[in-house]
Amino acid sequence: MRKAITAGVICVGAAVVLLAADKVQPLNVKTGLWQMTQTITWTGLPPQMAAMMKNAKPINYKSCVKEKDLSSNPWASGSEEKCTWTALKSNGTDMDVQATSCEMGKEWGMTSDVHGTIHVVDSENGTGKFDITMTGNGQTMKGHATYIGKWVAASCPTDMN
Repeated sequence: MRKAITAGVICVGAAVVLLAADKVQPLNVKTGLWQMTQTITWTGLPPQMAAMMKNAKPINYKSCVKEKDLSSNPWASGSEEKCTWTALKSNGTDMDVQATSCEMGKEWGMTSDVHGTIHVVDSENGTGKFDITMTGNGQTMKGHATYIGKWVAASCPTDMN
């Protein structure tokens, strides 16, 4: 009986340690205004879209990062895809995220699946890599996006709040 109790206590203790290890820690970056640069390369595009994307340039946008954003994808606000982001794991420097309910592709009857990683270089600089799969209408398009972010200011313009 004593062995069974000891084994049970060890199992419960191990479970608590594993759950604590999986806890999502907020990213260690400053809140406020961030300047973002996004570059996406696509494969599997229909010919008309491939021609339009052939000379695509990086997209620059601003993101207003709030404290609550540090536990999901802080640089998503201000971007066009308008996804709901969930952090799968994070240690404060590296975050693994997944997106659901994205607007991206809906106008063409497609659904999007996005998975990515965010890396904090320091409190004012970060990078990200994301893989995008859009499916619908009998086709699949794949994208690979890279992001570079730089903190600009402690506060955001009032039209971004």
